[in-house]
Amino acid sequence: MSPFEIQLKALIKCLSEQKIKYIILGGVAVSIYGEPRLTADIDVNIILNKKRIGEFLRYGKKYNFYPVSRDTADIVKETGVIPMNFIKGKITGSFDIIIAENMLEYTAIERSKVKKIGSIKVRLVSPEDLIIHKIASSRPRDIEDINGILIRQKGRLDINYIRRWLKKIDKANKKSKTLKLFKSL
Repeated sequence: MSPFEIQLKALIKCLSEQKIKYIILGGVAVSIYGEPRLTADIDVNIILNKKRIGEFLRYGKKYNFYPVSRDTADIVKETGVIPMNFIKGKITGSFDIIIAENMLEYTAIERSKVKKIGSIKVRLVSPEDLIIHKIASSRPRDIEDINGILIRQKGRLDINYIRRWLKKIDKANKKSKTLKLFKSL
């Protein structure tokens, strides 16, 4: 088993034992649906009541997960993200654990599918939900990722689903132009 698979297996086991719903997204999902690329961390979106963060962090130590900062509570309050390190012997890695806070994230978690990454079965974000998450940031790297997904998933994407969500995002934020950007891609 590769160091990446060891980290991923520990993460999935930790979340499953706590009955925490999750999806793997970010660079790992891009490598499955779009153009493979190196990623420095594993991004995971979870459904977790923020009152349980202390309990979650204590439980994570059992699986070799440690908060990156002593100010984790403040970071979570400000960003909704728990930056974590994985340290097991000589194997190290990092995770960004994103706490679901909106209907888009909850829906993406519910729509996830079980996929194999190496030898590990995980709940992976759908390619449509990955596009929606990435287009909202409109960073150049995310736009490249979206183009790769559109090329590799051509004919298999639910374009209407993506457009419906982008319309909702644009309606909620008048400055947002995600639908226009998506159409240009």
